[in-house]
Amino acid sequence: MKKFLYAFSLFTLVIASGCSSTKIDPNNPDDLYKDAMEDVADKRYIVALEKLKTIKNKFPYSKVATQAKLSIADVNFAEESYIEAAAAYESFRDLHPKYEKADYVLYQIAESYYLQLPGTEDRDHTPAKKAIENYKELLTIYPKSSYADKAREHLIDCTNRLASKEMYVANYYFKRELYESSAQRYEKVVDQFSGSSSEEDAYLNLGRSLLKLKKDDEANHIFQIYLSKFPSGKYVKRIEDHLKNEHKTAALDQ
Repeated sequence: MKKFLYAFSLFTLVIASGCSSTKIDPNNPDDLYKDAMEDVADKRYIVALEKLKTIKNKFPYSKVATQAKLSIADVNFAEESYIEAAAAYESFRDLHPKYEKADYVLYQIAESYYLQLPGTEDRDHTPAKKAIENYKELLTIYPKSSYADKAREHLIDCTNRLASKEMYVANYYFKRELYESSAQRYEKVVDQFSGSSSEEDAYLNLGRSLLKLKKDDEANHIFQIYLSKFPSGKYVKRIEDHLKNEHKTAALDQ
């Protein structure tokens, strides 16, 4: 049965190679790899993957085997199969931790998770956490990498998205007067997502939640922190108006 499957696989490769400008020897990993790269250039990704997997499985000690494994990840990425791409890049990194382009591999792992992020706040943002983890590792180990600038940009975007997700949930609780829950969520934003685009809103609404819970001293402490961190912030006047007369909180609800 195994012989039949292998023969069928080779037959498939020979047929697929008919699209190539030159004939290839299915027993020559160099030829297979070159032909696979031609398929990638022509966006024949399924055929390319078959050839690359043949190199990986049948010629594991060939000089092109390492590159073939990385190319499998690259093809999955090009196909926008980001879950498969992330797994392939991570497997490659585990097997080849000293690869000469290790910063590229790490960046591609992060990108594979980044590109799984949904477009709306109400969806699962778990991939952002993995993306952040890998972007940070890249910037720590390879701060001068050519991928560093893009990694920083996407790291900020991931942080903002996770903060927005928490704000979405916090605002849901606040609107339903579940102030204990909203306070916990807003506090998570200020603690874990410092510098995010949601930070100012989180401070304001954490204070408002605490006021609703009759925790005036804690709320005013939060407001003082806000004034210290954001002396020119968009809520400075409202918070200062509140602090001048703590019993009149209408300024905070504008």
